[in-house]
Amino acid sequence: MFSIIIPIYNVSKYLPDCLDSIVNQTYKGNLEVFLVNDGSTDDSGEIAQQYEKKYPHIFKYLVKENGGLSDARNFAIPYVHNDYVFFIDSDDYIQPNTLETIANVINNYSPDLIIFDYIKQWEDKGILDKILEGNSRLITNKEYLLANPAAWNKIIKTTILKENKILYPKGLWYEDRATTGQYINFCKKIYYVSEGFYNYRQRDNSIMKQNSYNPKMLDICQAMKMFDCQVDDHEYKSEKEYLFISNLLFQNSLRLLPLKKNKEMKECYDILEKKYPNWKQNVYYQKQSKGYKILCLLISKRLYFISRILIKYKMKGA
Repeated sequence: MFSIIIPIYNVSKYLPDCLDSIVNQTYKGNLEVFLVNDGSTDDSGEIAQQYEKKYPHIFKYLVKENGGLSDARNFAIPYVHNDYVFFIDSDDYIQPNTLETIANVINNYSPDLIIFDYIKQWEDKGILDKILEGNSRLITNKEYLLANPAAWNKIIKTTILKENKILYPKGLWYEDRATTGQYINFCKKIYYVSEGFYNYRQRDNSIMKQNSYNPKMLDICQAMKMFDCQVDDHEYKSEKEYLFISNLLFQNSLRLLPLKKNKEMKECYDILEKKYPNWKQNVYYQKQSKGYKILCLLISKRLYFISRILIKYKMKGA
């Protein structure tokens, strides 16, 4: 039933936790796991091969030159044989009942796509992050678009990826935002499971925690342009507008302004302003907290110094 793709690059410290979480699944059905060594220079490859040797009925080891996360995911897709694909990052891990629970959902509802909550996992604690309100259920495309776009909290039919040639953009940061939105064009039934299956490890070198500027931070502009082309303007105007606000204005401010990148922030904001000049009237934006809206308005008026002060004090209430 399931094919799991795990890109691997210099994660020897975390990889055993990831692979053990798959070995220890309560699900006992058809499962294949592709371990894609993306040119690791540590002993991650050796660890992956050890698991393949010990559990040859589960793990299949693939090796390629380094090309990044997206390239590693794309590399494994042609090898997939099973009905559903699950992308897992090699420094994360899943709960023991993940696949069994999702298999039951598939048997009962036959969805094209399943999405679920996740747990932000620090060394000493884990915090559940609910991507949608309410209980497990079939959801609308609009609900799906407004949920976390990550590849790793979704399981999708293999035929949808292969027949529509859906691939992740190589070398692009925010590759999930540039890819998973288009799933709505091909999925007739989307099911949300209100349970934190995925443990998303919080590491200091993540994109959101960068303490120095990297030009790749501006990849979000390209990612949003790709997303824009994939999702219909008329049917999903309010949802798209809000996601432009969220990604190019709010979230970008948390990345760029503490690094005093005012020019770069303006470039991103100008994309939003050009496409959605009336963004302040957006229905989803209007529902956000007072702190959220104040920060967005400050940036729209180019009051970056005050914005940085607001960000520094953790945006209480946002």
